[in-house]
Amino acid sequence: MIRDRVTLTGKTLSSRANAVALVQLASRYESRIMLEHAHKIVNAKSTLGLLSLCADADAVTMLVVEGPDEAEANTAVRALLQTLGE
Repeated sequence: MIRDRVTLTGKTLSSRANAVALVQLASRYESRIMLEHAHKIVNAKSTLGLLSLCADADAVTMLVVEGPDEAEANTAVRALLQTLGE
């Protein structure tokens, strides 16, 4: 299991377009990919879950990845989270 702290500097997951982009990427991996923010944990493969997270710009989130391709999934999702909204 990989736990990785990510700050959404100037970005937001509250935008449907950003949430959909993350779901599309996360769905490529077999691993379970979760995001935690403000004591709420959601599946990164769920658009509604991501929107309900209310992770706005400058939010600090915890990326939790567990599964057979966790290292690759963590790298890809972290990279996307750092470029959303650019």
